[in-house]
Order: sequence, then C-alpha cells, then structure tokens
Amino acid sequence: MNARSFDWLTVIALAALAYVTGTALHEHLGHAASCVALGSDVKKFGAFYVDCDDPQLSALGVKLVALAGPVVSLLTGLACMRLLRVVQSPLSRLFTWMLASIGLMTAFGYMMFSGVAGIGDLGIGDDGVLHDVAMPWLWRGVMAVVGYFFYDRCVVWSMRTLAGIVGGREDRPRRVQRIALLTYIAGAVTCIVIGLFNPEGIVIVLTSAAAASLGGTSGFAWGPPRTRVGAGDSDAVTFPRSWAWIAASVVIVLAYAIVFGPTISR
Repeated sequence: MNARSFDWLTVIALAALAYVTGTALHEHLGHAASCVALGSDVKKFGAFYVDCDDPQLSALGVKLVALAGPVVSLLTGLACMRLLRVVQSPLSRLFTWMLASIGLMTAFGYMMFSGVAGIGDLGIGDDGVLHDVAMPWLWRGVMAVVGYFFYDRCVVWSMRTLAGIVGGREDRPRRVQRIALLTYIAGAVTCIVIGLFNPEGIVIVLTSAAAASLGGTSGFAWGPPRTRVGAGDSDAVTFPRSWAWIAASVVIVLAYAIVFGPTISR
C-alpha cells in the first residue's frame, strides 16, 4: 500500500468523526431523546453519558431509556449497511463503513458486556434493562451468548465489506488490516482524549470512553487476521487526502469535545 492510494491523515479524520458521530447518536439521539420523549428531564449531557431524571419515570420508562442507546446504535449500523449500496465516493464509502461497523459492534458489544459483567445499559443496575427481572442470571447468559454470536458475525461482515471497498489484488489483506487498525487506534484515542475532560473523574473514562472504544470496537483490531480476505481481482481503490473531510472532522470533533466533554448540567 503506497502513499498515493492511502492517505493516513484522511483516514484518521474519518475515524475520529465516525466514532464521535456514533457516540453522539447513541447518547443523545438514544438516551437523551428517549428520556425527554418519555416525560422526564436530562440533568446532565456528557460526551459519553446522559443523566436522566429517573424518579420522573416509571420502572418501564427507565428501562426504555437504557435500551434506547443500543437500539439507536443498531439502527445506525443497519441504516449505514443499506446506505453502502448507493454511496459511490471512495471516502464516503469508507466513512459509511466505519459508522456501520461502529454501530453494529456497539450494539452487540453492549449485549456481551452487560451479559458478562452485569453493568451498563443492558445490565442489572438500577438504570439497566435487566434491573429487577426474574432469573437475571439466565437473561445475562442468553444475552452474552447472543451478543457474542452477532458481534462475531458483524466483524466478519465488516472486514469482508472493507475488502470490497479498498480493492487491490495481492495486497488486499494488508490494506484491510492497516485501515481497520488505524480506524481503531484513531477512534479510541479520540474518545479517550475527549473523555478526559469530563468532571466525573477517571471512572467515566474507564467505564465509558475507553470501554466503548477499546473494548466495544475491538473487532477492528482482531478482525482482519481471523477473517479470510483473499487477494482480489480488482485494482486498489485510491483514498486521497481530502482537506474537506479533514476540516469537517476537526470542526465537529472539537465542537463535540468542547460542548459535551466538560458536561452540560441543568
């Protein structure tokens, strides 16, 4: 993969933008919007968490607010999967693939995480979906197994789709691995740096920003070596430097970090 076919700065910008977009949709279109729609108020808008005024909600309402985040992530992933069929520009296709993969990995990663650890949106905590359910151990076990199965399938889909996007003949597996790994590192670093601005301390960084990026989307790192991506019969697709994408990413990521990183309290 030479510099002419793969501009690392542009891919980093796309990854940062995709991770922030996926996070914003999960937290604000998912948790915050459902909190307000169900008749409550959002007390805190953070970059990686939303504090809904749960006492204003019924027990079912609390569960629906918790469920809304993963559901929005799943819908984001599914919508972007379909969008890939019509998007033509190589850089736009790459961004759409990133957002699709992040959405799907986040949704099913939460199932695994909450199933195994019992915490998070789908966990057994006071604001989790499985709070006060009968036989929580059974629900957690089923959720962990189902989450693992679909997470693995999503990673396989993601790597094979990326192979089709990047093209290439003998060097296709290497192109897939480099772009996927760069996406993972750039996105995780972006999330962790933004998370450091939160006023709640290192706990938010570890349980939300780092866990969601390093853990939730880890398929970008381990997916390429285990997914069979053979040499193709198409020429390598060029991903040139795009100052428009870079500028858009810098503006949106900085704005998100400045506004939501320190948290908006009401």
